[in-house]
Amino acid sequence: MKVLEFFECDEGARRHWIEQIKKSDWRAARFLVELLTKDASGQPCLGSPSCEFFRWWGAGSKIFLLVEGDALLSFCSFAEKDDIPDCAFGPWIGFVYTFPQYRGKRRMGILFTHIFKAARSQGVKTIYISTHDEGIYEKYGFSFLKVMKDMGGEDSRIYKIDFEDKDYSGIIGKHVAGKIDRPLGSRHPRHPDMVYPVNYGYVEHVFAGDGAEQDVYLLGADAPLRDFSGKVIAVWHRLNDVEDKWIAVPDGNTQSFSDKEIEEAIFFTEQYYVGELWR
Repeated sequence: MKVLEFFECDEGARRHWIEQIKKSDWRAARFLVELLTKDASGQPCLGSPSCEFFRWWGAGSKIFLLVEGDALLSFCSFAEKDDIPDCAFGPWIGFVYTFPQYRGKRRMGILFTHIFKAARSQGVKTIYISTHDEGIYEKYGFSFLKVMKDMGGEDSRIYKIDFEDKDYSGIIGKHVAGKIDRPLGSRHPRHPDMVYPVNYGYVEHVFAGDGAEQDVYLLGADAPLRDFSGKVIAVWHRLNDVEDKWIAVPDGNTQSFSDKEIEEAIFFTEQYYVGELWR
């Protein structure tokens, strides 16, 4: 799976993804297709700067696609405006859709994580969602804000997520020791299809937000372990959970890990959550 930005794709790819969006059974998706394929005069306009999408949602707005090969799994917009008129809030996530065969696996969370990372790098502190639904976006870390009228005069529930500045200076660089209860190559006790590509365990005598001992991903060990001693190099802060995950390397390991390498190493589990990496 990978995340694409629709407007950064070439024309042939944009045409393909438009055809995939058209397969949605959602009325709003059909409206999105119209916005992406026509200009203000109704002339064909495949994702160019003159298409109606930008006039409605703002010049800097984007469409993100979660794809696997040629298949479109999920999509959403990240826009300056939404369907709430004369509103000072923003930016907004909208047109949120996952195709039925990919639901139940938090695929939209992968898009949200991608958007949150980009938004934070731009100094964004809050992101909003307008919806008629309840009980969906809470699981991605959003909280209910208020009810407002949308463009059609109907009540819409406004949700938001705030990005806090975290201070992990007392954790990153810390020497820790603990146990590995799910060694590299083992299977998850409740989800046997999940095989651990890294050693996963806990730091002894340090307790996390869930009341259990602090979980840790141990990178840089090529064999299954039972115990570990090492240094914390990063923290994965879950936005939709009560606990953080520490990322550590064993004593004596001098390998450096990029943000991308860390995120790829922990993706097997963290794909089902929404979070941020702190170094």
